[in-house]
Formats: sequence, C-alpha cells, structure tokens
Amino acid sequence: MFFSKLFRKDAASCLEKAEKLLSACNFAEARLTLEDARERLDPNAPESGTMAAAIEEKFIFAGNCLAEMNLKEAEHCLNTGEIDKAAEHLNLSLDLADDVTIRDKANKLSTLLKREPPQSHHHGKGAGCGGCGGSVSQGSEMIDFNAESLSDEDRFELLIRPLPGNLPERYSDLGEEFAKGYLAAHGGDGATAQIIFERLVASGENDILLYELAILSHHGGDGRRCESLLRRALALNDANPLCNLSLVQLLTESGRFNEAVPLLEDMVKRNILPEQAGMFLGEIYRVRGENDRAIAQFTQLLSSPLKREAAERLVGLLESGGRSREAALVAKQYLKGCC
Repeated sequence: MFFSKLFRKDAASCLEKAEKLLSACNFAEARLTLEDARERLDPNAPESGTMAAAIEEKFIFAGNCLAEMNLKEAEHCLNTGEIDKAAEHLNLSLDLADDVTIRDKANKLSTLLKREPPQSHHHGKGAGCGGCGGSVSQGSEMIDFNAESLSDEDRFELLIRPLPGNLPERYSDLGEEFAKGYLAAHGGDGATAQIIFERLVASGENDILLYELAILSHHGGDGRRCESLLRRALALNDANPLCNLSLVQLLTESGRFNEAVPLLEDMVKRNILPEQAGMFLGEIYRVRGENDRAIAQFTQLLSSPLKREAAERLVGLLESGGRSREAALVAKQYLKGCC
C-alpha cells in the first residue's frame, strides 16, 4: 500500500510533467497528461481551485495549438488535392479548438467542402441545366471527397478563400480563363499560367493579373521583372495587400531595408495587413541592430493576433540585452511555456 501511494502521481506531478511537454511543444501528450491531472485532482485540497484553473488553461492552450496545426495541414492538403485528408484535419481542428478565430476558419473550409456540387458544372456557361435527367438526385448528394470528384471550380474557390480582404471576391470575378491560369500556377504549370495571364493582360491590365505575373517571374528567378510588375500593379491599386507585402518581401530579400521601411510604415498607417507589416518592421530593426526599436515594435504587437510570434522575438531580444527578468515575464504571459 505504501509503495502504491509512493509511485502514484498526483495532480501536481501531472501538471508539472504537462508543463515540460508544452515547453517541448509536445501538445498531444501534454493534453493526455492534463487529463490525468484532472482525474487526480483532490477537490478538498486547499489549492484545488487554483490548480484546476491552471490545468484547464493549459489544456485549452494545448488544444488550440493542435487545432492550428491541423488547420494548416488541412490547407496544405487542399492545395495538393488530398480532400479526404483535408476533411479529417478540419474535423480534428474543430474538435480541439477553443479559439474563435481557429474555429471560424475551420468552419468556413468545412462548409465549403460539404456544400452540394454545382448541377451545371459540366455544361460550361449553360445555365439551363436544371431539367437535365438525374440532376435533382445528384444535386442532393455531398461532394465525394477525392481529387477526381473535386471540380476545377471548387478547387479554385478553395485556393482563393484564404486571401485577405476582398480579394477572394475580386479573384472570383476575373472569370473562367483566369481561374484556369490560377489553377495551372498552383499546380506547378507556370508556363501555361504565364501564357494565360499574359493574354489577359494584353486585353486590359489590372493589379491582380500583374501580381500573379510578378509571382511567376519571382519563381523563375527574374527579380527585376517581378519588382517592375509589382510596382505597376500598385500604381493601379496601391491598396492591394498582396502587392504591398510582396514588394516588401522582394526588397528585404535583397537587403534594401531603407526602401522597405517606409512602405511598411505606410501599410501600418493605412491598415493594410498591419500586423504582418509590423512584424516585418520589427525584423528589419532587429537585423539592423536597432534593438530598442525592435523591442518597441514587437511590444506593440503583443495585443495583436500575432502576439505569439511577437513574443517569441521579443523574448530573444530581451535576453540578448541582459533583460532576463522581463523576458521571463513575457514568456510566461504569452508563450505559456512553449518555445
């Protein structure tokens, strides 16, 4: 009896083990250990309330981390046409997530996957397909989750849905020919995509077409043409978030930080992907050795959706500057023990 009590883990031991697992980013095992801690918690113990709250907080945190990982994996599967796997990861994400933002993203993608297939898809632009034989019974079935059954239209919509702002609607409005080029580009057929986009640009420039051509140029190693196309796109629409961010990335890749900084400051001022722009600013300050400015920039982002990424960088800067106590406080509040 004595030895069974000696080797039996109590709630505090389980919590301590879970914290170590979280620090190693082993979220799945941490959740299992936290479940053990729940079961072993003595409700009559003086510290039970505080410990229960700590267990629950870390359990939710681990679940959100796992949910986010599954969401990212689902998006990857969608881009590669692995629809079955995408659906599995989305279901897991919804089961695990407590975070509203993660659940919203997973729900949107799940809703799209589960919607009814378009009845007139194989008839091109012909809308008078409602009376075709068998259409009613086929239309009431869910999409069969395999790469062959997912239509080009559905695949295109899945690819553009995560785009920021009103870009999904704008991309969708560019028509069937553009969609073919976009699918070709995302399928690794850059040559076909380029032919289609160049043909569409010849009929009339817009910022999206120029942006997509710029990305193809970048993939082909032509940085000069990529920059020229991005600047032409911004001349047509200086609010396009992808064009702004891509130009900044291009400039920072070649070490042109002095040109990137004013663009980023303008993005923050105009509320164009302000969190991402803020992270870029902080990184540039850090690379240039302007640690005080970098610390101030990352500190501002601790109240943003990118607080975890900002906290990770802030902790490193504070520690390198000998401010270990402040670094520990930031890590405790924002990183929850996970590196």
